[in-house]
Amino acid sequence: MVNIQILVVEDESVVALDICKTLIALHYDVTAMASTGEEAIDQAASKRPDLVLMDIKLAGTMSGIEAAEEIQRRFNIPVIYLTAHSDSRTLQQAQITEPYGYCLKPFDEAELRVAIEMGLYKHKKITERKRADAALMQTLHSHALRDSLTGLYNRRYMEVSLSQQLHRARRHGTPLGLIMLDVDHFKRFNDEFGHAAGDRILRKLGSVLANQFRGEDVVCRYGGDEFLIILSDASLDSVQQAAERLRAEIKHINIEHDRRVLEPPTLSLGVVVFPNHGSTAEVLLRNADAALYRAKACGRDQAVVGENEKCRAPGPPLDLEPGQPDDQRKPGQKERITRSCETRARTGLRLRLG
Repeated sequence: MVNIQILVVEDESVVALDICKTLIALHYDVTAMASTGEEAIDQAASKRPDLVLMDIKLAGTMSGIEAAEEIQRRFNIPVIYLTAHSDSRTLQQAQITEPYGYCLKPFDEAELRVAIEMGLYKHKKITERKRADAALMQTLHSHALRDSLTGLYNRRYMEVSLSQQLHRARRHGTPLGLIMLDVDHFKRFNDEFGHAAGDRILRKLGSVLANQFRGEDVVCRYGGDEFLIILSDASLDSVQQAAERLRAEIKHINIEHDRRVLEPPTLSLGVVVFPNHGSTAEVLLRNADAALYRAKACGRDQAVVGENEKCRAPGPPLDLEPGQPDDQRKPGQKERITRSCETRARTGLRLRLG
């Protein structure tokens, strides 16, 4: 068992030697001795003892109280004061530094041992509490930025990150890609198998997304079954390829629920790139959402590139509700959707990948 290392700070050499002999008799190790506050700080920095026994009145320009405050602040080493002064003024001054104990001179072995052990115990508990508080703050911070179901970043984080990355892309003149996607027929799946199965799909999709993209890319749960990926310094071709890889990958995942293997879902994706499809976050998100909407309307299980802001395709609006199955379309709706998709394809402004 490693003995406790103690730094003794005492300006009277005879008293200092006596304290050291007492510590050794109590099976503590004296790592160093110091007679001034400045020397005590230097020894604490180099030796990093477990505890400091500090005389309040020291020779030199720095008092024991000042040295103790510096040692505890810089090195988080507990300090116990040794003093022959029990007047209230001295103790009030010492109390400001929040010491880990006092030992009034003259003291015997038992009193010194109790002061040391209580100081070490107090320091251990305070350190553990600080670590727990720091871990709690980290957890709360993570919950504020992460989606609890998938573990991906949430919409709040996405909005901040997109703003920052757009600023960086403008400054450096580099492209920035977005992929907006959702699960095809997710509502129907929830209705048939239950929300627990739906959650399992979202968690699995979140895991695939987290592993599919680069570390510098930002993968977020946008809301419901919609997800958004921000790809830094990514050309339109590379974003399209990433979207298509993801669309193909998701078809091979295995999802089990209630001892049955569920059919893998398919994805519809909208792809846009700064500055081709917009110069602001609002415009890029709107165009990505519109591209996703067209992917849904034109058959699902596909990736569609957004329209250039300067050259919008003509054609009637698509009135398909997101996730609306074919059998719930209004009379004539399917024909209007087909004509609109054909029109956009002829104008070359809609690209279906794969």
